[in-house]
Amino acid sequence: MINIKNISRLVLLTSFLLAVSLIFAYKSFSKNPRLVIVGSTTLLPLSEHLATHYQKKGVADILVQGGGSTAGINAVLSGIAQIGASSRKLSDVEKKKLKIYKISRDAIAIVVHPQNPISNITMEQLRGILSGKIKNWKELGVPIDKPIQLINDSAGSGTRAAIEELVMGKSREKKTKGIPITLMSVVTNSSSEMKLNLTHSKYAIGYLPFSYLDSRIKAIPLDGDPPTYAAAYKGEYPLYRYLYYVIKKDASGLELAYIYYVLSPEGQDIVVQEGFLPMKLITSVRELDRLMKVKPKKVRPS
Repeated sequence: MINIKNISRLVLLTSFLLAVSLIFAYKSFSKNPRLVIVGSTTLLPLSEHLATHYQKKGVADILVQGGGSTAGINAVLSGIAQIGASSRKLSDVEKKKLKIYKISRDAIAIVVHPQNPISNITMEQLRGILSGKIKNWKELGVPIDKPIQLINDSAGSGTRAAIEELVMGKSREKKTKGIPITLMSVVTNSSSEMKLNLTHSKYAIGYLPFSYLDSRIKAIPLDGDPPTYAAAYKGEYPLYRYLYYVIKKDASGLELAYIYYVLSPEGQDIVVQEGFLPMKLITSVRELDRLMKVKPKKVRPS
């Protein structure tokens, strides 16, 4: 008779041995140094795309992981990762320990289910929903007598931090707390998870980076300004932020070389392909050195 438990143990043992063999294979055959990037789930698809193209140059092997902006910043501070991806501004304490690079610009859309008839929302109304004061769709003039289900990002999310700043008035620089977001919401751990919730909830509302928008959800104008790249690029659309890569101040040339690539015309082309707004293109390493006031060190493969 076939023993199912023994088969399960064999499968687990085989999987474990395969994983170990892959680790040894990496250490034995990879001649390139390894670069680890951790952080913002908003930036995750872009980071993966950039890493894929950069690896083709044979300079470094790159591992990209999500976890949120705060997790990325902490990963760099603790030495787990060389680069942290953040979609929120850094605190004064974090700024003292890290070097910060703006790598792209992003806009955040207010999003509902496609069948929701709402055609516009004001900043005041949005603030009322997020604070918990507005609880029913009919309060917004929508012909729906149903409770509003707020979908909200987790506390470590850079997108939530941007909403707290741009909508609720919270400011790290001015040290103002702003209006708190209600605890009566469905909390998600990533932009992908929020999007999934919004596609399945007819009476829900949430917020997503422009790069996550498609026909499965509906982005609504804010104070009459359309949630479009053109409006965001001109500064007409109000929910706008920078996205960052952070490294230690004493980082090696490996990290700096990668930052140079991300800010190069090739890297910024990928930024646009992934649905983000580019920084002003920098066309020479000399110009980048002058702007960043840092010169990279040469890195020898380990």
